[in-house]
Amino acid sequence: MWPKEKEVCVKLSLICFIVSFNAYAIFPTINVKNINGEYLDEKGHAYAEKASYKLPKVKIAHENIEVKFNKNQKNLIISDPSTTVELEFDFSFLNVFKAFSFTDVGIHSNEKLFSIDAPGLDLYINPKKYNITGFHIETDVSQIPTQDDEDITIVDGLMLNGTLSFLTLEFNDFDEIIFNDLKLENPQNISEIQKMRQSGRDLEIPMIVRTGKFTILNGVFNGSAKIDSYINLWLRLSGDVKSNKDNTEIDIQLTKAKLGIFSIKSTILNMVKRLNLDGVTVDGNLIHVNLKKTDKP
Repeated sequence: MWPKEKEVCVKLSLICFIVSFNAYAIFPTINVKNINGEYLDEKGHAYAEKASYKLPKVKIAHENIEVKFNKNQKNLIISDPSTTVELEFDFSFLNVFKAFSFTDVGIHSNEKLFSIDAPGLDLYINPKKYNITGFHIETDVSQIPTQDDEDITIVDGLMLNGTLSFLTLEFNDFDEIIFNDLKLENPQNISEIQKMRQSGRDLEIPMIVRTGKFTILNGVFNGSAKIDSYINLWLRLSGDVKSNKDNTEIDIQLTKAKLGIFSIKSTILNMVKRLNLDGVTVDGNLIHVNLKKTDKP
């Protein structure tokens, strides 16, 4: 485990980011099996059993692939036992994220479909550790008309028709401040919230979120997940999401958030604020993510 004193946050897959910020009229053709890797201290390292990809004027197949990148030096090195390719690449979008690790990840793309599957992810958001099983993210634009000369990226696809799902998300119990926010947002239900919190203290068990599924269709997102353990309530979210032309800025407008009978929209927005992430700001019900923000001094 990485030291707790490091301020860490997470994003998912290195390869996902590599292809997401390059524009194509169709998605690049990619097949990668069993990726294992990590990103920490502005450097990334990943390995894969097999990888093949076809970009404009480039078609490469690897076995026993190794990927290294350095955000400060802006370089990306892809190699196998017989081939090494070094590319200049701007990783400034990782300013928002500090660290992550993943195992046995698979990536598949066939021009109009892009997907990532991960049987297990270990995520770190200071000071908590999160474990996700059965993670899946997908965008399918096969039924969405696009011009041959129209630029489309993975982010574009996710905005038009995207799905994110997982089987379980496990972490330590909610912090006390979360329940304080929940009581402020639901003054008519203080007694029920207090009983729920006391139950958590008595049981001393981790929180488990099950069967999460979130979809985006033409910039409108909806999602639900079962908050398990002692809470045993459904979380339901909805809102709007959009990005700028270069996919360097993303706006998430949260319009509805319910945990059972409780409103939880303000509570979620406050949780995001407290993470104090580079490039992420909250203004009213809007979460703004600037992936190109300059590093803090």
